[in-house]
Amino acid sequence: MAHAAPEPPQAPDPPELTAIDALLARQAGQALRHSFQLLGGDAARAAAVSAPELPVDPPDWAQAVADAAAEPTVVFGPLTDPAGRIVDFVDVAANTAARVLAPRSAPGLGQRLTVTQPTAVASGLFPAMRQVLVSGEPLTGRDWDATLMADGAPLHRRLRITATRYRGHVVVTFDDTARRHELISDRVQEQGLIGWGEWELASGHCDWSPGLYVIFDRGPGSAPLTLGELSRCLVPQDRTAFRVALEHVMSGLPVEQDLRLRLTGHVRHLRFALEPQRGVRGPVWGVQALVRDVSKSYLRRVQLNAAVDAAERSGQQADAEARVAARLREAVLPSHPPEITVQGVTSAVAYRPAETRPSIGGDWYNVQPLPDGRVLYALGDAAGHGLDAVARMASLRGGLAGLAHTGRPVEELTAWLNLITCDEGMDGTATAIVSRYHPDRELLRWVRAGHLPPVLLRDGRAHLLDEHRGLMLGVLPDVTYTASELALREGDTVLMCTDGLVERRDQDISEGLAALLSAAERYAELSPQQLVDRVSAELLPVPHEDDSCLLALRRGHAAVTGHAGGD
Repeated sequence: MAHAAPEPPQAPDPPELTAIDALLARQAGQALRHSFQLLGGDAARAAAVSAPELPVDPPDWAQAVADAAAEPTVVFGPLTDPAGRIVDFVDVAANTAARVLAPRSAPGLGQRLTVTQPTAVASGLFPAMRQVLVSGEPLTGRDWDATLMADGAPLHRRLRITATRYRGHVVVTFDDTARRHELISDRVQEQGLIGWGEWELASGHCDWSPGLYVIFDRGPGSAPLTLGELSRCLVPQDRTAFRVALEHVMSGLPVEQDLRLRLTGHVRHLRFALEPQRGVRGPVWGVQALVRDVSKSYLRRVQLNAAVDAAERSGQQADAEARVAARLREAVLPSHPPEITVQGVTSAVAYRPAETRPSIGGDWYNVQPLPDGRVLYALGDAAGHGLDAVARMASLRGGLAGLAHTGRPVEELTAWLNLITCDEGMDGTATAIVSRYHPDRELLRWVRAGHLPPVLLRDGRAHLLDEHRGLMLGVLPDVTYTASELALREGDTVLMCTDGLVERRDQDISEGLAALLSAAERYAELSPQQLVDRVSAELLPVPHEDDSCLLALRRGHAAVTGHAGGD
């Protein structure tokens, strides 16, 4: 009887990869032991696993309330002692996201909070929920470094808690994305291809943002790479640097490291900002990373060095450096002169980035003279901050710049922008004003897609042009938009702004718009650039927490006649 040939022995890993695996395994063991200590040891673990379900009669509204939220949400009912004091809470409804966040083998309800989650008392969650129920005051935006019990095993999460009293119960939402978005907003300083990842050492759980799948050329349905698997993608020369970086992180220090990875046959240059994840006390239990693809930046540096070398050889180094620096600046940031006059209309922009935390927002604008003699004026805001907002902003601004050359009416341009937002596959929306000035008719036509209305400043008086508000971009693919028209008189000024200029947490948006009208009237006699600068300085708080953009258009003397077709 023939026997199959034995499999050849697998070659051992190189020493550096073995050292990385040993470092990760050692830290995972420490994190696991500490987690069980936080959860109360084996007795608490056994109690959480074997705790019987209490008989509960969920209110008929409870499941609907939980399912209405996209974030993990649980409805808790109070348990009281004979004296009427709240001694625990029991879950009476939970949505699918909550079961995914903290899975357990028993799918039913009726679990005691302090038994299934032994850290609820020490971490302050239970006292906070009790206070919400007693006082009726909601708890919003409280950060919680949670050590959860999931099927008898510890699971670390950084959550943002919102708790509200409703019909004698407490509705708790656990947002596990807000802290990650803040990481991106805190660390991102320039536009680029960016993603984040989290690795929990004890459980081996990995969580990646969509951007990281793109960076690593992996399909959305594939599993994230573990840190050990990631180290095997490194070029051999960078494995020692990665091991040293991990050693620093395991000791509790953040590290930024440029590494080269061979992905799908080519080498990619990536910048890792590695952060340790740990509680107030105890060992590091996880690693969080913000990863940026700097391959293009690396190539630009190589090209810049080559250009400088060539300039030195030809005696023109200073001029070459100045030209390259100007080109790089123009490629990264959109620019607008202090004032620009096209076809008799002078435009000016005041763009103010947020001051409270360095972040990339979704505010954008575009002033674009067109070959047919007309002029495109557009302004918008992609919802949120961080990677997704930047991607939508770049897609919308770049897409509109190309679509404007088709000469199609602004209604169709806006509908195409809506399709771009929907078809990009990004979970987000945007607002925009798309307008075009017709010098032959001295006419401004615009479409409002969920955006704030423009302001007309005429004869020293300001009022809103709030007709025909259309649906914001990215909600539904098949949307028809209606344009508004305004015949510009000599001296008329039209102002368009993003919500960062007028929206405040402590006041209604109508108050901010009223303040904008009042300020516009006070500075009506100033030049367009002075006008937008003064209005922005007056309306924006110090420090201001959101990006803002204010665009002004003022018709001067009679415009040069242009193309009369299109819209």
